[in-house]
Amino acid sequence: MRRHNLASAVSFSGVKSRLIQAGYTLHELLITSIIAGALGTGAVSFIGLMQDTRMATAVNSMMGDLALARSAAITRNAMVTLCKSRDGVSCTDDSAWHEGWLVFADDNNNHDVDSGEMILHVQERLAGDMKLRYGETGGYHYVRYNSTGEAWPGATFTFCDGRGTQNAKAVVVYWSGRPRVSVKTAEGKPLRCS
Repeated sequence: MRRHNLASAVSFSGVKSRLIQAGYTLHELLITSIIAGALGTGAVSFIGLMQDTRMATAVNSMMGDLALARSAAITRNAMVTLCKSRDGVSCTDDSAWHEGWLVFADDNNNHDVDSGEMILHVQERLAGDMKLRYGETGGYHYVRYNSTGEAWPGATFTFCDGRGTQNAKAVVVYWSGRPRVSVKTAEGKPLRCS
């Protein structure tokens, strides 16, 4: 019986010492803080990576569609227009470029999709918080290409997201029709997002 009491006492003191030691050591807290910090930094980096990917995708989509419009105009020996379009069926001057656009064979050169005119490509709304405008004030509603591949109006497409001007990109369209990616306007000025 004495043995039993001793075992109980040892057992009780072990539980008591474990209860007293409950909590975290400084070492454990440091390791946990380092891991949490790394995960937080990783999340911020991942968000930046997603924004960079969305920006590159949007810029590449515009470059591809401008190249398509130019090529189609030369091949067809006719006018081809790229215009703002909210619905993917018709040009809409009151919509914003980031809401979408379309490329179509503009047979009668009126900058609108008419019956019988072929739509060559439809771009849907840009992902995320991407904004897009064409021209210094965003007042241009279309770009048209003639049969020699020349573009009008020559201006700058400015792509902006929530990160502002420091991460803005541009697609510059010259009268010759060849677009190029830039971090400045066609006139060499800094890009503006507002």
